[in-house]
Amino acid sequence: MASSSQYVTEIPAFPAEVTLSQAIGLIPKIAQSTTESSMIDRLRIHDPVIRVFALANLLHMQRRFDDEILTIAMHVAQRSAYIRQLLVPQLLTLFRFDLIEKVMKMEQQSLEKTTRVRGLLMQSQKDNDYPAQVQLLELMYLQTGNMEYVEEAAEVARSRLFWKDGFKHILRVVFVRDTTKLESALFQMLQVLEREGAKGEFLSLLPIMNSLDECRMVRAYAIAQKLFWEEKYKKCVEFLHSSNALEATKDRLPLMSNIAAKCYEKLGQYQTAAEWYSSQNKAQMDDRFSPRVFIDGLNERAAIQIPKPLEDPHHNYFIMTGFPRSGTTLLENALNAHPKVATCEETSSLIGSFAPAFSAPMERDPERKKAMVRLAYHQKLYYENLDRYVKKPDATAVIDKTPIISANIKYMEKIFPNKRYIFSIRHPYDVVLSNYKQVYTQNGAMSAFNEMYDACTLYNKVMSDWFEVFPGETDRVCYIKYDDLVKDFEEQMQRALKFLNVEWTDEVMNFVEHAQKRAVRTPSYENVRKGLTLGVQTSWQKFDFLFDEECRQLLDPWVDRFGYS
Repeated sequence: MASSSQYVTEIPAFPAEVTLSQAIGLIPKIAQSTTESSMIDRLRIHDPVIRVFALANLLHMQRRFDDEILTIAMHVAQRSAYIRQLLVPQLLTLFRFDLIEKVMKMEQQSLEKTTRVRGLLMQSQKDNDYPAQVQLLELMYLQTGNMEYVEEAAEVARSRLFWKDGFKHILRVVFVRDTTKLESALFQMLQVLEREGAKGEFLSLLPIMNSLDECRMVRAYAIAQKLFWEEKYKKCVEFLHSSNALEATKDRLPLMSNIAAKCYEKLGQYQTAAEWYSSQNKAQMDDRFSPRVFIDGLNERAAIQIPKPLEDPHHNYFIMTGFPRSGTTLLENALNAHPKVATCEETSSLIGSFAPAFSAPMERDPERKKAMVRLAYHQKLYYENLDRYVKKPDATAVIDKTPIISANIKYMEKIFPNKRYIFSIRHPYDVVLSNYKQVYTQNGAMSAFNEMYDACTLYNKVMSDWFEVFPGETDRVCYIKYDDLVKDFEEQMQRALKFLNVEWTDEVMNFVEHAQKRAVRTPSYENVRKGLTLGVQTSWQKFDFLFDEECRQLLDPWVDRFGYS
């Protein structure tokens, strides 16, 4: 099958007739309404996805098409099987048998193409060809009318594309969602701009947000973020309280609480800031996930008994780990700027493939009791999935960057007995505090960061297991301290590149420019894009009161070991 990127012709979006900024300006007029007139207004946006949505709604409303709308409908029908299907009954009522013949001819000519799009979408998903994936998903919407394709395209664009390439796909959702979901779509659009540091574009949307009376929460978020950027921290928290934004629904409360906490921190009111970080974490808790269950899973995997470690011929595959918020994102972006280094960021290749490896039917192990067979299968699945993220065919070093993967070191020694690691180290108190302050999508590991003691317990667990496996100096681990990386970047990068067996290149020194072209994958990208002028980030002493005696007993031995005492 041909590569999907070789086939896709980009769906045009907002051409000269309606610019991107003009389309955004239409949000208050169009996006809040699903009336007949608003659908006709949508037709004037020269975008096939939005036009399909509008035409389908008009047809469902049994709106009789005039010549202008009929002309648009026939034009869109060339691209959309969904519209062709809906259009024929309308044409029958108009006795336009001539146009019915044209629609039927369009359908006949496009049958093979429609089938091919489905296959290419599958191929693009397998290959992690994200630009093609987004366009093919939207083509599938044109063929089927299934709104899930548009929303999935927007999600891929949000998480995997550079924001300037993905923004039009995110904006489309605003115009094709039910009005009850408009606020959620606007939130997602603004959060993309905020996380990417696109302040100009974000602020240009503020007048529009102010005009949306029914979207009070997204308006409050936009105003609060603007005040925070302007360093009007007192005014920001006053606004958050007076607007009742801090009484938001559970899905928005973590975000609002985080802004309040950061403002109080900037004001030097650390006790109050801590209270709002705590509020943020309580709001984002998910009963499905537990740090205790996560640690039990680590111990269960570590206890698997095998007669000998597996062979692993992937000598040029490395793992970058340590603990979340330890500086791995800075290091990964710098290494990825090297033409011979391919980095794969938090792909879930190891943990995501564990359950399938041990549960899949297998003739050699029908009762699922042969550990060696299952471990070998898990190793195979791990590399197959990781390779989907390698986009540099000439790379001589491949890096799986997953900070929390270090928690599985005892298990990884069974399936990767010769694996070499780059391990990032940062002050334990700063690491734990930084995780405690983050808004995280919840899973087993991230649930530990909702409570300070749980975060300290997980940190101690990870470090204890790691240094039990590697108690002393070893040529299998390159330890890099975040402080040293920021203060003496070139020397630390030379160490890392030597460990990876690749030659030095000055391109790694220009990592900021490289990082600005990548999609944001973690909260650390904002700091990475500021470059080394950011300096060493430390704030734990301001929140010293959060660490009780039990927390200190867990962290202090690592403070001493890493030379921070």
